[in-house]
Amino acid sequence: MNYKKISVASVAVGMFAAGAAFAQNAEIATWSGFRKGAASFTFDDGAPSHVTDAGPTFKKYGYKATFNLVVNWNPNWSGFQGLADEGHEIASHSNSHGNNMSGEEASSKKSIENHIKQKYGIVTVAYPNCNVPNESAVLQNYIVGRICNGSWQGMSDAMGKDGPSNWAKTPAIMTGSEGQLKSTNDFTGQMQNVVKSNGWVAFLTHGFQGKTNGNANYSPTDLNAIDGALKWAQQNDKDIWVAPMGSVAMYIKERKASKIEPQDGGAANTMTFELKHSIADNISKYDYPLSIKVKTDWSKVEVTQGDAKLESKVDGGYVYFDAVPNAGKIVVKNADAAAPESSSSAPESSSSEAELSSSSTTGLIEQAFDGRHLAAYVDASGYITVQNAQGLNITVFNSLGNIIRTTKGIGCEQKVYTGAKGVYVVKIGNKAWSLKIK
Repeated sequence: MNYKKISVASVAVGMFAAGAAFAQNAEIATWSGFRKGAASFTFDDGAPSHVTDAGPTFKKYGYKATFNLVVNWNPNWSGFQGLADEGHEIASHSNSHGNNMSGEEASSKKSIENHIKQKYGIVTVAYPNCNVPNESAVLQNYIVGRICNGSWQGMSDAMGKDGPSNWAKTPAIMTGSEGQLKSTNDFTGQMQNVVKSNGWVAFLTHGFQGKTNGNANYSPTDLNAIDGALKWAQQNDKDIWVAPMGSVAMYIKERKASKIEPQDGGAANTMTFELKHSIADNISKYDYPLSIKVKTDWSKVEVTQGDAKLESKVDGGYVYFDAVPNAGKIVVKNADAAAPESSSSAPESSSSEAELSSSSTTGLIEQAFDGRHLAAYVDASGYITVQNAQGLNITVFNSLGNIIRTTKGIGCEQKVYTGAKGVYVVKIGNKAWSLKIK
């Protein structure tokens, strides 16, 4: 009896050794893109300058921020919808900006969702006057609740790789004349610190010096300081991940809950696995892409997930790619002998298509499709990225009209191509956009 058990176990080990070895050689990144730290820029009160000044500044560098709106202060809804369509996060800062927003946790969320359409609705809240309301109500409606400086409540101002100990008390460092951060060096110093510690830092800004700020008149910040910080981040993009607060929170929660499960014994030229978690709730499906690397000695690979071809690269004995949890089997294939991709004529430009100006590093044209707000832009790393394209066919054409990538949308955000500098046409569903990689 014991011998039979050992024999069965031995057979099982033999059958699945390659899969088990693969699982051991697959790793989920602490931060997107295997960067060393993360930073989130958050803006309170829905100032006019957030649309007219912050939006273009972030667009110049290819980064996205979080904008927290006060419903009763009548923010520029169309302007903030435009920011949402560019990939920024719109979040709640209460209905009335009273001393404590208790009782407004759900109603402010719903009110903003009546004006702003984005993938997950409103999943982040920032508390007026830094006062924490009903924590239970916060966590029933949002994936993250933001306070002000952690040091004001006996906590650290920056966070570790797993975020705050309490997601209803996520710290952000005050900027501007009354805050701790005033200059570019102040911002970059904080980002350098989290790069060293593999942590996450968030910044809290109201209005800007010399700009039209409406009710956001507390502790104005020099916009040039933020411009300089974003420039530094772009120059160090391999180390620092700049993303909205909701995106970073979602990534952390998914990363902590996800497992990589091998699906076969490991054929000679393929590795197959699934990326899974079970944390979906009534707030979010948690389908933000996670960055993965798999050890390989192949020089060229193709990576697919379900019907989608994933953007990937081989470097230093690993293949790197982003995949969406619970979106189907992931296949890594040896593509050394793969045939070249076919070519075709580029699609005729639609009314939604527009070329980027030579002075811009990013661009996005938004077009409603099946009730969703599609988005396509070039991010700070030079990737053509799409949003809200789940289930839609995506085709990337080069300037000669040749197809260089065909895939299908998965998850809320997806990198679909990076390559040589130039103009590309991205077709999503039946709409096309022209984008420039610089």
